[in-house]
Amino acid sequence: MNDVSQVDEKILKCIDTALEKLGESVPTSIFYYLKRDFGLERFEIPKKPEVFEKALTSIFGKRGAKVVEKLILVEIRKNFNIKKGSSSTFKRTVENIKKSSINSLKYSLTEQ
Repeated sequence: MNDVSQVDEKILKCIDTALEKLGESVPTSIFYYLKRDFGLERFEIPKKPEVFEKALTSIFGKRGAKVVEKLILVEIRKNFNIKKGSSSTFKRTVENIKKSSINSLKYSLTEQ
């Protein structure tokens, strides 16, 4: 069984939605190459965002990876209510979301 938090699952859904905009079979193909060439399972992407970024660059080239990353970041910003002005990388965005969710959890636990 894969240990995927609610935050990770939400991030993965954002990735799926963004990749589907490139074509119906694109997510399946990308996840296949991630596993085959990088040993990265879909559920591991939020835990290893740097590997995911490298894989996108390998698959799409530097410019293509930036386009795909922007599509993913648009979905993440929409789903996590992040302001558009924050121009960050996928890795930094995922790290910030995780820090934020941990801090929120700590705050809610101390309020009880």
